Amino acid sequence: MGEIIDIEPLKEKLLFDIKNEIYKIDKNKKIAFLIFSESFDAKFFLNELKELFDFFKLKYLEYDFINKNIDYISETIHRLNKDNEINGILPIRPIPKNINENKIYSIIDSKKDIDCLGFENLGRLFAFKPKFIPAVVEASFEILKHYINEKFIDLNYLIGKTAVIVGRSINTGRPLYIVSLMNNLVPINLHSKVSCIGKYIKLGDIVFACCGVPEFIKGEMVKENSIIIDIGINKSKDNEIVGDVDTKSVLNKVIGVTKVPGGVGEITKLILVKNFLKTFYPI
Repeated sequence: MGEIIDIEPLKEKLLFDIKNEIYKIDKNKKIAFLIFSESFDAKFFLNELKELFDFFKLKYLEYDFINKNIDYISETIHRLNKDNEINGILPIRPIPKNINENKIYSIIDSKKDIDCLGFENLGRLFAFKPKFIPAVVEASFEILKHYINEKFIDLNYLIGKTAVIVGRSINTGRPLYIVSLMNNLVPINLHSKVSCIGKYIKLGDIVFACCGVPEFIKGEMVKENSIIIDIGINKSKDNEIVGDVDTKSVLNKVIGVTKVPGGVGEITKLILVKNFLKTFYPI
């Protein structure tokens, strides 16, 4: 019988690390939250981030781009790039399909692009020389490494293991592939066009689930004694928040699996704060 991975010790460690860094910075500097949508996901994530920044007494500004045209958005971001009081810029996703989100990301100054959304920072990541790592990706690996260290007391356990990434988005799936390589895993990146996807998922010693399909990964798809990091956040038919993994069905086979909600998302928010703090130092 597997277990739900307990993120609380890691969360406490990150909170401690952040508190030790905050006193060194200029607290008049701010982060700019860019809002494009009134969706439940966007509102929920923004409110949680604001609560966290309030907790740390860090300042932020909100920019409402709902129903604004691309010229207005571009002009505002260029102004934020030049504003010395703004140290970080974070678009709150999802971004509506009528807006070219890659264009938005490419405008953001790479030194302020704390979630590694723009092409410059993604290029640095792909060269193994990142300024920032996408927060959800770094959170996933922080959880994995902390769990491995607690369970096996040996981070070398990961070397040469097969990491299956279910999803290939530019800001999650593909960066997970690169960061897996950086950590000496053997990554396989799966997507919706793969036939018999279950047989490939079953190769994974580590599975990163980020396909955006509620409870897609079932027990029969996963390898015995694997570890699953569930990154998905979806609404089920019963209007409950669930991940991309059918947690109950995999528990009998895996060593551990993260829960949704209360798993990767909790650590992701703290990584965004850490990334914001990095902007105060030369990178």
